[in-house]
Amino acid sequence: MSQCGRQARPSSGAWRLRGATLNLNQLDLNLLLIFDAMMRTRSVTQTGERVGLSQSATSNSLQRLRQAFGDPLFVRTPAGMQPTALALDMEADIRAALDRLRFAVERDRQFDPAVSRRTFRLLLSDIAQHSHLPAFVAMMRGQAPGVDLISLSLPLREARQAMADGELDLAVGFLPDLGADFHRQALFTERWVCLVSAHHPFIGASMTRDQYLDAPHLSYRPSASIHASLDALLESQFSGQGVRRRVVLSVPYFSGLAATIAQSDLVLTVPHGPALSLSRQQELRIVPLPVELPPIDLNMQWHDRMHRDPGNAWFRQMFAANYCA
Repeated sequence: MSQCGRQARPSSGAWRLRGATLNLNQLDLNLLLIFDAMMRTRSVTQTGERVGLSQSATSNSLQRLRQAFGDPLFVRTPAGMQPTALALDMEADIRAALDRLRFAVERDRQFDPAVSRRTFRLLLSDIAQHSHLPAFVAMMRGQAPGVDLISLSLPLREARQAMADGELDLAVGFLPDLGADFHRQALFTERWVCLVSAHHPFIGASMTRDQYLDAPHLSYRPSASIHASLDALLESQFSGQGVRRRVVLSVPYFSGLAATIAQSDLVLTVPHGPALSLSRQQELRIVPLPVELPPIDLNMQWHDRMHRDPGNAWFRQMFAANYCA
């Protein structure tokens, strides 16, 4: 057996490490929460924040973990606290065990939004945040004044992993199916439209396909947002029809988007909802897209690990009700 490795697990509920046996009866199970948080954050400070301990108390707990397992477990590097081979070997089993314990403890609990102090994490594009977050927050504050909300912006791959890790409660947007471990609920279907200046030099209430192809285009491509997948979908649909736009400007931020279109001859292709939101900010005109594209559905998705959680179920119902209001 290597110094950082682990042989076959003893059937007595113990780990055999470096020739010695660690029994669960000798381990403070709270230390496993420290271990799990360290594996997620790679930071003593952030681990303490997650579990509600000071940095010194977290360091002491980490030292107890190292003594219990006879292994450094986490080694300080320029990239942060990196796990040893033993820590990586134990990660999946410890996390699964903690998940089962949480489910056993919480499965019969009812979620009461009026008294809850829970924090929910929601993934939205900045356009969706601008259009839908204000009404949702007002609704949530009325029913759950003690609940906190964190809105995040993540690339799709990171969002998928964050939900699998329990770090993200819900993702909302024009999302592809995230996989077999995810649940999906459609909110509504959107159509593609074009947005131009109300004073555009040659585009009026409509445009031809040739006008569209000849026009200079603006592409909204945020680098760290799920909205980036929407732009990729648009490009793939165009490519299937042999459509090639002349994109003269690509921007990563929603701020200033409406003003840029209003003061130029650029064309922006977006779903109707975001176009409507932008048109309320500047003198803009919504024009039908002269190319036939399939509709897109705005949906919300969550991981199976949160599917039976009463709080997450309430949060999902609240958000769906906000869209249907």
